Amino acid sequence: MKKILVGLFCICAIACFSIAEETAGDKTLAVVNGEPLMNSEFVKIASPIIEQQMQMTPVAEQTEERLNNLKNQILNQKIDQMLLIQEAKKAKIKIQKREVNDAVNQIKKRFANDADFTSELKKEGITYAQFEKRIEEQLMSMKYVEQSMKNKVQQPTEKECKAFYDNVRKQMRGEKVDAADDQKDLINNVAVLLKRMSSEQLRVRQIFIKSPKGSSAEEQKAASARVANVKKELAKNTLSFADLSEKYSEDEALRQRKGDMGIIVKGDLAKPLEDAVFKLHVGEWTKEPIKSDYGYHFFRVEERKASTSFVYDDVKKDLMEVLYQQNTKKAYDKWLESIKSKATIKINQTW
Repeated sequence: MKKILVGLFCICAIACFSIAEETAGDKTLAVVNGEPLMNSEFVKIASPIIEQQMQMTPVAEQTEERLNNLKNQILNQKIDQMLLIQEAKKAKIKIQKREVNDAVNQIKKRFANDADFTSELKKEGITYAQFEKRIEEQLMSMKYVEQSMKNKVQQPTEKECKAFYDNVRKQMRGEKVDAADDQKDLINNVAVLLKRMSSEQLRVRQIFIKSPKGSSAEEQKAASARVANVKKELAKNTLSFADLSEKYSEDEALRQRKGDMGIIVKGDLAKPLEDAVFKLHVGEWTKEPIKSDYGYHFFRVEERKASTSFVYDDVKKDLMEVLYQQNTKKAYDKWLESIKSKATIKINQTW
């Protein structure tokens, strides 16, 4: 399901479940420089975000604590957004009608037709005029931030970049990293990415037959029969592995992609699955399925890319950009805090 407001309201992806807020007897959740944020408005913003996250989250992880954390995060970011729009208006930031139209048209492209777009607006409880107004205000706040942050962000130096690279290399080797605490997570993330990019890579397809651990004897027997049928079809070789995955895979996402798992590296799969897959040559598939706690897995290797090596100059440009983005975030957070310190913000409810 496409969500219009999710694209306008940037929220980090964390697990949660569906929001349930009463809008009858509307109440004020917060007041930002005299401007109220009503519960009904908050629900319109939060509901599609939470619905989207619910679809991505295993049921076991859909806890009340996670829901409350997300609701507080949405509330705080909405307050920040309100504050930035107020500041943009005070600064007399102007947005041309053409800019609004361009932004609206970009969002419309996510929908098959205008009727689907209009239906989504109706579902989210806003009119077209209200939607355009939100787009305009979003563009105003973005332009205000851009103008305000100009010349505030420090460019990383060559020395800083080389030190960062050296720490990334240490992280990849499992050695102790000598860096500030606020940079260690970034070093780890970059190390994981570079290790993945330089490792041996396989593009793999899968046919999956469901047979979870704890299934009854009757269910296991039925799953074994389905496995035998897949083996028979593979041996006949009249349909491609991709077509057979589309026909037989019992995982909806896999089935829709004809079994394409994309690029995998060592560590992506459970060890028994990984060992079987990385033994295959391009074009080969597992003649016997690999059993896991979830079911039976047939794999076919479509492509293989050998591991590569890299040196500082190969990644210098990208690392400079990573450090610049980190400096940008630090500068933005400091700037926003200075604005908030001068504002009158009253929060009436948290979760």
